[in-house]
Amino acid sequence: MCAKYKISSLELANTYLATMRADKELRKRARLLARGFRPPAPVEEEGAMPEPDPEIEDDPEDFDRAANERLVMQKVLKAQGGLVIDGVWT
Repeated sequence: MCAKYKISSLELANTYLATMRADKELRKRARLLARGFRPPAPVEEEGAMPEPDPEIEDDPEDFDRAANERLVMQKVLKAQGGLVIDGVWT
């Protein structure tokens, strides 16, 4: 159908989730830069990974997830002209 009508196709679920992950990484990086770098807490067991810092990993309580999801969907669906969306969104 895309070739016949010469329009773009979009795998909505994959593109949306990848954009959400990239957006979250940008927010985490901004929180890390705003707080400043600190050395990780010492690990008691040899070879164990340090615990993730919830101050950096988790979004603040006042973060509006619904508004963020709308913004991400707007980024994903920023298309010029027609668009065929491939896949099932459940």
